[in-house]
Amino acid sequence: MDSLDPELAALRAELEELDYVVVDHGDHICVRLPLISSVRIRHERGRFRFSPQFGPFRRSGGLFFTTAVSIAAVAAAAFAFGMSPVTFVVGFLGVVVLAHDACRFVLTEGFLTRLQQLLATTGALHTTPNAGVLAAATRPALAARPPAAVLEQRVADRSTV
Repeated sequence: MDSLDPELAALRAELEELDYVVVDHGDHICVRLPLISSVRIRHERGRFRFSPQFGPFRRSGGLFFTTAVSIAAVAAAAFAFGMSPVTFVVGFLGVVVLAHDACRFVLTEGFLTRLQQLLATTGALHTTPNAGVLAAATRPALAARPPAAVLEQRVADRSTV
């Protein structure tokens, strides 16, 4: 098993500090997201590479699989039961499963945007593929979280009774 790149190890520590579930897979890390989706992060030739996953498949493969299963289920129900309520229920479930995939698209894209902003603010992204990456030891640390403020209702509500 390959050892984890120092830049990737530093990114892993930052993501764990932000309360993401990060799993080390040797040459890459995997950030687990809700709805059985994840993002694999590799560090190759001074650049980060992101690969959204839907379960065991890449995002486009997962969408193709879900679509194919939905179409096959509706076709099988229509062939077996004709235009009955069972066919309509299976069709509705197929649409719900595809909406589930749309939610996973939103989750993975939102995480990718946040990850790119995190990398851009720490100076780890470069415009040329041969540019040197910022060493993990010199990468700026995340700012400490401020303590949670509790606001009492009596202070916030200034209306007269």
